[in-house]
Amino acid sequence: MADEVILLDFWPSPFGMRVRIALAEKGIKYEYKEEDLRNKSPMLLQMNPVHKKIPVLIHNGNPICESLIAVQYIDEVWNDKNPLLPSDPYKRSQARFWADYVDKKIYDLGRKIWTSKGEEREGAKKEFIEVLKLLEEQLGDKTYFGGDKLGFVDIALVPFYTWFKALETFGTLNINSECPKFVAWANRCMQKESVSKSLPDQNQVFDFIADVKKNEGEEKEAAKEEFLEGVQLLKEQLGDKPYFGGDNLGLVDVALIPFICYYHNYNICDNFINEARCPKIIAWSKRCTLKQTVSKLFPEEKRAKEFVSQKRKDLKNE
Repeated sequence: MADEVILLDFWPSPFGMRVRIALAEKGIKYEYKEEDLRNKSPMLLQMNPVHKKIPVLIHNGNPICESLIAVQYIDEVWNDKNPLLPSDPYKRSQARFWADYVDKKIYDLGRKIWTSKGEEREGAKKEFIEVLKLLEEQLGDKTYFGGDKLGFVDIALVPFYTWFKALETFGTLNINSECPKFVAWANRCMQKESVSKSLPDQNQVFDFIADVKKNEGEEKEAAKEEFLEGVQLLKEQLGDKPYFGGDNLGLVDVALIPFICYYHNYNICDNFINEARCPKIIAWSKRCTLKQTVSKLFPEEKRAKEFVSQKRKDLKNE
């Protein structure tokens, strides 16, 4: 009975590209199923119920999740052609170490470059180049990280090359001038059919990221507008009273004041709730914070900012 191999994937995903390259290197025929990550298929949710992420390799009905695990699985199951990991235990451990290093560094730094601004972006750019230079040292004079042949580390790393045009454009980087040896290695990889036919064009990935940035910006502005409409309605409900509860702090005041203090007093969410936009609500919030029952219960400004900063990072990584 022939093997049934299915890959649940999303075309611009560098993690899915890893599995595509590994299958191509082994000459394995498979059914490709494109996923809509905003409307995940029942099959994806069934096959990866823990993380609910792509890629998922399905071999004879059995799911293998996480890209590096899937690549190792492919190498072990179809071990009669093009070994991806070294046979020597120590060399194999080193290949796994550097593939794990790629996992921990490249994607997160790349995402910071095209999503963040200011000091955070500059810090990410600096660290990204440092990581590439370290990888150049590990490559040395070899053709590939795997030696004379494409190996595990090459497969883990080369998919991110498809994102370089976007990183250079949005991050004002020149990766070729900073890391010429790395770019030369990537171009050698792209000459292999197993790689070139598994990876999308950099221009396609650039257009995809540009659309994501545009949509995120539009969604953010729409959310701001809706939020301010809600604040305007609350202002009307407050009227000329000191508090929503009248002369004393009431239920609505208690429910609302924590959010206003975060947004205004801690200068969060781009400071779009300010005295120019919402003078009456800001004046109300200041009256509330004069009350000891309110002021003593709020965290310090530094702690609040650190908390929100971390939540923003977590949301970006989802």
